[in-house]
Amino acid sequence: MYFQYTSFKYYRALFLHMVGLKEITLEYIGALDYVEEIVREVEMPHGSDIKAIIGPRRVGKTFLMLKKAKNMLENGENVLYLPLDEPELARMEARELAEEVRKEYPSGKVTLFLDEVQEWGDWDRKLRWLHDVKDFDVYVSGSSSALLSSEIPTRLRGRHLSRFVLPLSFREITGTTKADTFRERGRLKALLQDYLKWGGFPEVWKTRSREKVISILETVLYRDIIERFSFRDVGEFKEVFYHALSLYGSYFTYRSLQRSLKALGLELNVKTLINYLSAMESAFLIFQLPLFSPSHRKTLVNPRKLYLVDTSFTNLFFKGEDAGRKIENMVFLELLREKSYFNPMIDLSYYSDGESEVDFVVREGNVVKKLIQVTYELNASNYEREVLSLVKAGKKLKCDDLILVTMDTEDRIEERGKEVKVVPLYKFLLEKRQKKA
Repeated sequence: MYFQYTSFKYYRALFLHMVGLKEITLEYIGALDYVEEIVREVEMPHGSDIKAIIGPRRVGKTFLMLKKAKNMLENGENVLYLPLDEPELARMEARELAEEVRKEYPSGKVTLFLDEVQEWGDWDRKLRWLHDVKDFDVYVSGSSSALLSSEIPTRLRGRHLSRFVLPLSFREITGTTKADTFRERGRLKALLQDYLKWGGFPEVWKTRSREKVISILETVLYRDIIERFSFRDVGEFKEVFYHALSLYGSYFTYRSLQRSLKALGLELNVKTLINYLSAMESAFLIFQLPLFSPSHRKTLVNPRKLYLVDTSFTNLFFKGEDAGRKIENMVFLELLREKSYFNPMIDLSYYSDGESEVDFVVREGNVVKKLIQVTYELNASNYEREVLSLVKAGKKLKCDDLILVTMDTEDRIEERGKEVKVVPLYKFLLEKRQKKA
């Protein structure tokens, strides 16, 4: 054991002697010269606490950190970017890392950008130490649910700020919030068709590559779920994994999921299903939307709706056109961006009272700010389900901001004393979001 530990320390020292921390930083920052930048709306958190950049793999967290590091270096600040999936760095204790940092920068505060920090064993303890010695300003990123804001407060004991990053929005891809001319509207509508198909993962959008989509999904499946949770029956989990993806935009309960899987020849208990779906949520692959209700019990026992982190995944497994569910999933993601980037005070849910259903309730505190319904197209056959449901819910919840998102229709409908704004999807996605002060 002593020889093995000594060997680790020897090779680590050799690694750092050959490749210093500054050199690692400059190599990664230099790679930005070969990347076509898509300007992001998400802002890096700031303050004296540990700043956590979280989200699914391949959404651009590393790019955001490197860009920030580059700007700080150009301003003459002390900066190091360290990828903790590098084995020699991952084995370091916090004090060892601090010593190596001080070799590079003997004086002054140093900003550390620690990428894939979940690979750093006992990361919470190490980060607390780096924070508490006051020598370092620390940014961290990660793709693991261990960095979810729900767990960070416990593990970092209040020493943190976090920002959740999602795939590219339509505004980020188009670089605009305007569609003033017929030429611009035509261009945007064509881009929207591509966006529905390829989604917002930056490398997928740039390459329009099915292989890239498969690569991302398989990385999430194996590295972020199977390896991390050590499920004994990998084949069984994969069956649930792909079946769950097919439920996007649909209502489900664990009992209904159990029955549908049984019909496919797969018998599982509810506890196992809960563990499987929790693992998928942990990897930021799926999200569950609860029922709007003042009763916490009703929220727990009623069906939830399931959404995917990106619409590109829908094209790998499901045959036939299902544009209605795709645009509903896209609207959900846009609302999630609004919550994550602009107004963390809002809560999202769906509405159902037995008479009417509404896809999304946007609430701030006890006030319902807006109700949003989504349908591919509005016609005589679905008018009652889409418009009247929205109006009835608006009256019950005392909400006047009623929005119906369709693929291409724009209109204003007066119904029973309420106005419903019918908005085409591209305009809804381009709408400029105001940051909450």
